[in-house]
Amino acid sequence: MDEKVARTAAPAPAARGGNGEVVADYPGEIGAGSGWRAVAGEKEGKIIYVPFEGFFASKGGRIESPRFALGKKPGENAWFRLTFSAKSETDGFWWVDFFDGDGANVNDVNSRLYASEDWRDYEVMVPDMPSAETATIAFISKKGAYARDVRMSRATPLEVAEWCDREYARLPQLDLSAIDAQGDRLPRTRKALREGGALRVVFLGDSIVNDTLCGNAAALIARAFPNVAFTFIPSIRGCTGCWHYHEEGPFGQYVARHRPDLVVIGGISNTYKIEDADYSFAQAEDDMAETILRCRAVGAEVAVCTPAPSYEFREGAWACPFDRSRYLAEARAPSWLQSGYIRRAAARTGAALWDMTTAPCEAISRSGKPLNWFKRDIAHNDDRGKQLIARTLAEHFIRLAR
Repeated sequence: MDEKVARTAAPAPAARGGNGEVVADYPGEIGAGSGWRAVAGEKEGKIIYVPFEGFFASKGGRIESPRFALGKKPGENAWFRLTFSAKSETDGFWWVDFFDGDGANVNDVNSRLYASEDWRDYEVMVPDMPSAETATIAFISKKGAYARDVRMSRATPLEVAEWCDREYARLPQLDLSAIDAQGDRLPRTRKALREGGALRVVFLGDSIVNDTLCGNAAALIARAFPNVAFTFIPSIRGCTGCWHYHEEGPFGQYVARHRPDLVVIGGISNTYKIEDADYSFAQAEDDMAETILRCRAVGAEVAVCTPAPSYEFREGAWACPFDRSRYLAEARAPSWLQSGYIRRAAARTGAALWDMTTAPCEAISRSGKPLNWFKRDIAHNDDRGKQLIARTLAEHFIRLAR
């Protein structure tokens, strides 16, 4: 990608704080002398591990900004408006990595960079993690990417939610009429939503859970409950599920230390134990049930989510209707979409069961568009797909308070 980087110099970013304040600003085209660096990609097709995604083929090389301060309070959720223009010979990715005070990578947010011969303008909203203190911005492509006029500034949750509304208006609309948040299984959370107060919510799972929050579900939830002081904590490891989180050490690292009031368990990796090809649905059920019980032991309520859209779930033409009965039957559903073990684990433990499958999958099927219209790579959604998933999650919170 080196030949894609060398252009005119751009000044170093300004780092300030507060809503609307600019935290990074690179006017002009990114180039030599701007402090950005080119990072070569792995050999095309090589499988690599990305911390918040898992094992996938290399996405290509990247041009990456210097690390800059976010100008926020420790422990605070913050949202950022990222604007830029870009062009790339092939689809690629815009990417923001967040780091804590010790320099450890604590989460990332990324989505699709659309292939374009001409400059294309972008405005996207980027949520962080409470422990994040610094960040870098990157553009990734297998054929190289150009970027210019890159700016990241603070945004309010309301501004982010309104951006979500605009994005969602362009999409097939969700049928959320059948959402059941099972509020009787989450009495303390329901009380906090109705009456106000503080609520710490941990979202536990894999990259699909990360995408749910990166779709800015938290901003939609915060808008719906202005009297609640939320702390939203994505606790993510790529390609990882309860087969890992149920163990004492990982549970302490990913759940207990965050002192959650509510843990939302999700993703598509709860039956995907990388080192055990014979991992069974019975084992997945047991591991999820143990994770739920550990959450209860540290004082948290629990909602477990059926899988959100990821890989292709339709056989044949992409306009065929979504068959809800298919994913309810373990013998028929693709392995990543199966939910019987989730339902059994919830029933055994009395956890709330949240359906994250039906509404977004039905909307995608009804759209008549190929799944790639909603995705940025083989497994992960772009801002279109993420909006459908995030709004489905937000509706569970809204229904919970009724």
